[in-house]
Amino acid sequence: MRKLWLAAAAAANLIGLAGPSLSMSGSSGGASYGASSTPAAGDYAIGVRLIKHERYSDALPHLLIALTEKPNDADILNYIGYAKRMTGDLEGSYDYYQRALAIRPEHRGVHEYLGELYLMKHDLASAQKELDTLASLCTDGCAERDTLQKAIAAYQPPATAPATGN
Repeated sequence: MRKLWLAAAAAANLIGLAGPSLSMSGSSGGASYGASSTPAAGDYAIGVRLIKHERYSDALPHLLIALTEKPNDADILNYIGYAKRMTGDLEGSYDYYQRALAIRPEHRGVHEYLGELYLMKHDLASAQKELDTLASLCTDGCAERDTLQKAIAAYQPPATAPATGN
């Protein structure tokens, strides 16, 4: 496991993905990871950086390693859910979001991402429930609520096939 981490860290440094500490706020629900020598913090930071570069498949192994070190970290679970959703694994994504909410039911980032997942599944009513939850969590407003509200406003249901007259 340590060899895998060292190889990943070396590769990330070579391509400029590992950098100084990342401070995660906003969609992550306010968690922070400072500079750390632990593999979990390093893999978490690399995974998040890869997500920010839209390299979701590459991010998953790092996030899963971080999860082995911190199995009850709602932020890690949230980002795994996000990466899975962005790679098309909607059911896997849903499972990780549910695990994160079981640990931290008020996690704003999970509620935003879960609402977006529901939109991908064409479940507007469930997406609206997530928006309602965010409205109760963010009485003075928050980026997560605003983002989901915009996604719901832009949502276009799939076109239904025209009926044939046979």
